[in-house]
Amino acid sequence: MALLEDLHDHLTATLSPEALEVLLPAMTFEEVPGGIRAEAINSTWLAVWHELASPSTQEWLSRQPLTPSLTAVARAGTAVAREIRQTFTDFIADPGNQLALAACHRVVEAPGIDHNPLFLHGGPGTGKSHLLAAIADEYVEMLGDHAVIQLDGPTFVTTHALELARREASPLRSALAGAACIMLDGMDALAGRDLAQEELFHVLNDAMDRGAQVVIAGRTPPGRLQPCSERLSSRLSWGLVIGIEPAHLETRMAVILRRGGNAAQAMTSAALVSLIEARAPDMHQAVALADHLAQHGEFPQTGVVGFDRILATVADRCQLRPGDLTGKRRDRETSVARGLALLLGRRLTDHSLQALGGMVGGRDHATVLHSLRTTEERIATDPAIRQLYEELARSVVT
Repeated sequence: MALLEDLHDHLTATLSPEALEVLLPAMTFEEVPGGIRAEAINSTWLAVWHELASPSTQEWLSRQPLTPSLTAVARAGTAVAREIRQTFTDFIADPGNQLALAACHRVVEAPGIDHNPLFLHGGPGTGKSHLLAAIADEYVEMLGDHAVIQLDGPTFVTTHALELARREASPLRSALAGAACIMLDGMDALAGRDLAQEELFHVLNDAMDRGAQVVIAGRTPPGRLQPCSERLSSRLSWGLVIGIEPAHLETRMAVILRRGGNAAQAMTSAALVSLIEARAPDMHQAVALADHLAQHGEFPQTGVVGFDRILATVADRCQLRPGDLTGKRRDRETSVARGLALLLGRRLTDHSLQALGGMVGGRDHATVLHSLRTTEERIATDPAIRQLYEELARSVVT
């Protein structure tokens, strides 16, 4: 309940009194495994939520411990809400998502034939949810509002699986039986959930037997979702499994320049690059950063953070002393923390490599450069290190 109370305080602080008065009565919130589920009384109010509250709420959640998720749905039904449209036209193409984009176009052109099921996997902010929404939009245009059923992992675990397991007639069962395309976003929530996995297996079988298209998205491919039943993992791999890479820096910059207004346009390229590297490692955060710039006209830039603050923040988060980072300790825990501090120092201050080396025990610029490259590789390959870096970056500049 504490998370819900904090959410209420956040909405009270960020929304206008007029918006609060009309929006909150139309929404209900509940804590679910991994985050919060928001339910609007209908798709119209869901659109209002996305317009007025969703961006700032997602940014607020990204600063919370363990980065809880928020799933917003409309109570009126499971069909696609037409007021909230994410299409192929406004999807930002990037070298890391070209194969996934082509496959998504194909499941619209040849539904249930070439890639069934289609499984997209990638980290947060890689565009999985946008691609699912774009497919849904195409199906609705062709076949009508009830052609697509969109499900999310947490709700499937807590609600839908129990409903389907009763083997009784229900609105959900009827909707699934009549849908041309069935989607599930957030497959990770089903890890270790035996009942939910069993019911999804039956949903897949029924859909594929009648030629309906199935599209699923998650952070990891089916074979790495653990624990997961062997037959579900095998069935999910029957079609096409595609990984989506994080958006390149140039793509994130293009989004910020397009959405960030005059404040983004006025920044120098060097300042914008440093800001993006520190505060927008994925597309979700790039959009949030752009919207903040457009709304407030400014954002913390490089050169305003002291390296002492960085050392203190990193040491505290890693349960070390600042002296450990500047001393001779070379164990892995200290080396990782020191590398994170140096990378933050490089991106958020104006210090040269030589100056940074001098502030961590007199290390030369070659040693600092090696540490920076090693840390960047760790961030790219280790999700835990990436999350730690993002948390530290937010702590340092706020």
